[in-house]
Parts: sequence; C-alpha cells; structure tokens
Amino acid sequence: MGSLEESCPGPLAVVDGERSLDLLARAQAGDAEALDRLIRRYQARLLRIVRIRLGPAGSGLRRFLESADIAQETWQAALGALADLRVTGEADLLAWLARIATNEVRDQLDRVRAQRRSLEHEQPLPSSAGADPVDPRSDPGARAARGEMAGILDDAIAELPEDYREVIVLRDYCGADWGSIAERIGRPTVHAAQQLHQRAWIRVRRLAAPRLG
Repeated sequence: MGSLEESCPGPLAVVDGERSLDLLARAQAGDAEALDRLIRRYQARLLRIVRIRLGPAGSGLRRFLESADIAQETWQAALGALADLRVTGEADLLAWLARIATNEVRDQLDRVRAQRRSLEHEQPLPSSAGADPVDPRSDPGARAARGEMAGILDDAIAELPEDYREVIVLRDYCGADWGSIAERIGRPTVHAAQQLHQRAWIRVRRLAAPRLG
C-alpha cells in the first residue's frame, strides 16, 4: 500500500507541458476544454480535502453526506467565481478551492442540524440527503484516490485538531510554500510552521498505526 507520506497528493506535476495556471487562464477566456481538463486534474485531490473536512468515517457529516456531492457543489460555487479569480500559483488555486469546500461543508452542517432538530426522535436523514454511511475504503471516489492507504491517511488527518489539520492540508494536499503557510495559519516564522507540521505528522502516525495493523 506504500507509506502514509507517499499517499499524500503532494505538489502538482506538469502534465504534458501544461500547468494549472495555463489551463485556468484559458478557462477564464471561455475555453470549455481547458476548464474540463482543469476540473479533471483537481477532482481526486479536492475529493480528499472534502473528506477531511467532513470528519472521520462513521462520524460527523460523513454519516449523512457523500463526499462526491460536496465536491460537486464546490465546483459549482467555484465556477461562478472563476472569471474574477486571481492567483499567483497552483497552490493558491488549490487553497482557494479548499476554502470553498470548507464553506460548503459548513452550509451542509447547518442544514443537517436544522433537519435533525425538526425530527422528533433524532432519526437519520432521508435518503435524498445521502444517508448511507460513507467509508473512504468503500466509496468509489476514495478508492480512486490511491486506495486504502489514502483513506487511512485522510481519516487520521480528519481527526486532528484544527491547526494540525490545516498545516498538513496546506502543505501536503495544496502544495503551499512555507511562507504562505505560516501566514495563513498565524505562525510568526517559517520554522514555527514547520515545527507544527512535524508535530501534526507525529499525531497522524499515532492515529493511523492501529488501522495499519
């Protein structure tokens, strides 16, 4: 299955000489093919970020909602704002998508809470809301995202405290540089952000160890 670290998406590679910012510029100019290629390039990575935002399998929103549904809603929201987007790097584009996904998760959480309050006996949500439990090792999207090890890693990260979770998502899922990470998570120096990242990974390995057998 490989190691946990190898299961991280990591920095985006250049594919056939094309970078995401090139595809973004063409998509903003109305190139439908470039937009489709951009979405396909980010889809698996975005799905994993959404799963982390939803929390561990069997708890939180993942008891009620499909990760793929949230990812789809994230894309719909992103496309509405794509024309005005200005980013300087691929990591910025991914971080932008991750922020939209976070907002979508929060909106869904509000809806879930409202629906649960309306039920007299706290029964599960109707099937139209995606009531089937979603396990990253059984969900088709999860299997596509590097298989079982990726699901174990995403689950462990989802259980982290917020600052630990964010530093890993920004560095290992969005590919952000240390300077921007330190700024985004409110750390005074790059070294402080790197130390937080190291502590976060120690926690991830401890959480994942029982599941690795």
